[in-house]
Amino acid sequence: MKYIELQTAFELEIDQLDDNLTKPTTSDIEYWLMAGLDKFIKTRYSGINFKQTGFEQDQKRIDDLRTLVTRKSYQFTTYPEEYTVTLPDDYMFTVGETAVIFSYDHCWPVGPSGQPRTKNTDVLEATVENIDRQRQNTLSEYRLHGRSARPLRLYEGNEIHLYTDGNYNIRNYILTYLRTPKKISLTDAPFDEYTDMPVATHNEIVKLAVELYLENKANPRYQSYMNEVSTME
Repeated sequence: MKYIELQTAFELEIDQLDDNLTKPTTSDIEYWLMAGLDKFIKTRYSGINFKQTGFEQDQKRIDDLRTLVTRKSYQFTTYPEEYTVTLPDDYMFTVGETAVIFSYDHCWPVGPSGQPRTKNTDVLEATVENIDRQRQNTLSEYRLHGRSARPLRLYEGNEIHLYTDGNYNIRNYILTYLRTPKKISLTDAPFDEYTDMPVATHNEIVKLAVELYLENKANPRYQSYMNEVSTME
């Protein structure tokens, strides 16, 4: 759809539901489309939806949010036991994490030049409540055992903290995440194609926007429309 077609679709939905509804302004429609988009992303990511499936649990969910998937790689040149990175400005939800580790331990494999090889591994989740306990646990997977280790990862504010036991190092940390969507503007370039979200999601986003608008107006059609929208997949 073009941006102007998103607006037209919203207005047509309103007109078909209730002739007495006040036609919203363009800026109001922008607001409700963004609200619908926000709800679409959060319900499709979390699994709080009619199908009760979250992101990557089936092909539909993958297709719903695929244009928002973004990857950022952090590289380290010094190797303390604690590494800190800042979340990207457009960060919304984590999709996946990879730590690229290596060690100078005698059990660790080396390449032809004698330098340690790197290994990709996932991270071990930690919380503020259990981070100290996990670091003290001698059997924790975060400790180097032979050729295997998983760094501890802790989210704190807008930072990610990664911990090793000092016997291995992190060369790279790769964060795959859903970025925040771009603003839907109906006035900047209304005849441009809206490409931030897949085409198949546009009607669903419009219907969610209308649902939220009806709820805000306490319209009597809200409940029946909500029931209709909740089954849309």
